[in-house]
Formats: sequence, structure tokens, C-alpha cells
Amino acid sequence: MDITFPAGSYVIDAAHSSVTFSTRFVAGRVRGTFDDISGTVEIAEDPEKSTVTARIGTQSLHTGIAPRDAHLSSADYFDVENHPSASFTSTELIADGERFALHGDLTFRGVTRPVEFDLYPLGSGTDHFGSFRVAFHATARVSRKAFGVNGNASLPGGPLLIGDATDVTLEIQAVPAA
Repeated sequence: MDITFPAGSYVIDAAHSSVTFSTRFVAGRVRGTFDDISGTVEIAEDPEKSTVTARIGTQSLHTGIAPRDAHLSSADYFDVENHPSASFTSTELIADGERFALHGDLTFRGVTRPVEFDLYPLGSGTDHFGSFRVAFHATARVSRKAFGVNGNASLPGGPLLIGDATDVTLEIQAVPAA
């Protein structure tokens, strides 16, 4: 697949983008979404010189269950009161066949760690309103503990109920910056 995008500055279209996460809980998975996302994508003539910056409002978390959302927003997990946003700043983009390895610094709960996303360009085009847009899909697996998220419980004599590995998925559409 050879997808190229016009070089330029783009802003994330929050209405057509999503940030989701999924973590093991007992024998299944808990999934959640953050609706408040913003950022920029700077596409360079040489794609590997492109950059990304993004911000996520942690208060926009929802899982579909209000009591769980309240618990995840507490100091046990996202600590929304003290850390109302998370951010990502790219440091390197490496082409690897159909994918790119997007390296960057993720700051969550005041802790910054390097993270690598598997980034796939999805395409570009003009929508039915005449707006040009570019689209990407990216995934990463991060350790909750690496960011100070230690909330967990176990059944007597049993394993921990919540897994450490959290899968983060980004579905991003961006439009040219004004």
C-alpha cells in the first residue's frame, strides 16, 4: 500500500477521531473512550520527518458505566482532579513497510515515558462538505504501572483482577490548519 499525504500542517478533527483503551479485567476486557482530543500533525515532504503533538482531556473518559467512570477518574487510576490532561509528543517516525513506528513521549498522571505506536496511514480525500482530510490508525500497548496506575484488587488466593498491559487505539482524522 502506497499512501502519501500532501505536506503541510493539519489539526486533529475531534468529531471524527477517537482515543480508546482496553485492559484485562478478570477474564474479559474493560474498554473506554476519551472524547476530548486535540493536536497537530505536521506532514513533511520526507514522511519520516513528520511530527505529531496531541492532548487528551482525561475528564472526557467514559466506559458506559457511570460508577466505573467515577472510579477510573479517581486517584486510583486517572487522577483527573490533579491531571486533567494527558499528552503525546512524537520524537521519531520510522517507515516500516505499510506501517510506521511512531516513537514519542506520553505524559500521563504527570509521568512521561517513551511509547511506540504502530501507525498506519488510512488515506486522504475530500469529504462531502469539501474539506480535505487525512486519516491514520495507531495502536500501542502501555504498562499502567509505568505511569503510576496501581489500582487493583485480587480475590482471596486468586490473581489480580486487572491486567497491567493496556492497549491504546487511535483513529485520527485531521484537516488542514487554517
